[in-house]
Amino acid sequence: MTGLLELREKLRIFYGKYELYVAAGIKFMLGILVFSIINSQTGYMEQLNQMAVVLLLSLVCAFLPVNAMVVLACGQILLHLYALSLEACAIGLCLFVLLLFLYGKFAPENGYSVILTSVLCVFRVPQVMPVATGMLKGPSAYLSVLCGGVTYFYLRGVQENLVNFTSTEETEGLAKFTAALKIFIGNKEMYLVLAAFFITSIVVYLIRRQSINYAWRIALFVGNMTELVILIVGYILLDMTDQALWVLAGILLSVVVSLVLEFFFYNLDYSRVERVQFEDDEYYYFVKAVPKVFVSRKDKRVKRITPKKRVAAGRRELAEELDIDEDLLD
Repeated sequence: MTGLLELREKLRIFYGKYELYVAAGIKFMLGILVFSIINSQTGYMEQLNQMAVVLLLSLVCAFLPVNAMVVLACGQILLHLYALSLEACAIGLCLFVLLLFLYGKFAPENGYSVILTSVLCVFRVPQVMPVATGMLKGPSAYLSVLCGGVTYFYLRGVQENLVNFTSTEETEGLAKFTAALKIFIGNKEMYLVLAAFFITSIVVYLIRRQSINYAWRIALFVGNMTELVILIVGYILLDMTDQALWVLAGILLSVVVSLVLEFFFYNLDYSRVERVQFEDDEYYYFVKAVPKVFVSRKDKRVKRITPKKRVAAGRRELAEELDIDEDLLD
């Protein structure tokens, strides 16, 4: 355990010292992943399906705030949808304008949550995000999870209904609009997932804010179990039992990630809890203080003692012990 604590402190010091470069590297790698996934999941505009475009967009995102990646990803998706169908692009544009308004108004500092939710949805393990959001953020951060989830389900719906959007008949315009709207109206799985994510994030947030011992540990386990029950029961009711295995895998991953987050952000020593009481002219204050688990870095100093110095020190100590002059020992 001490080794892990020392590793945590070293990582914190390293990140604090090289924060600018580390953050740029993370955004660059994440940008490659995001833009590559968009091309693989849509890929309707051939000009964008180039690795050079992905690298260029990722390089731009590395030196800009993470919200720039959100905007560029929306733009890339809209260009792909435009190449597929004007109607799908129009519905997507309206959707992104609404989501970006909600995101920018209530959760502008949660760009990573938007991106990671969409990415994890592609890998079919998005259950990590509501628990992580509830542990690290406030209730408003759920909107960022909602934006990422809705974006994924819309793109998946377009992909599953390509036949409705590839028709060349001019009279099929209304049918394409209807098909695009049905992606939201008739997608019961999307409503189930978003509801489960909302309830989970609120449960985790409310528990981890309590002053009880091991609040974060209790919050992450209760939150994951709540999410597991809601999703499993929901998929059974929707007759989509094939999703149960993915839900279980996502919950297991969520537990692991939650424990890692607790270790890095909320590792407390409950064996040394202190309770303090004081007052002023208007209030009595009852304070519970829980110290953080902290291990300072070891500064190793090696002092070399030559044999000559050791002999000289031994003669001096012997002379003092016998209470005689040191020269008499020659």
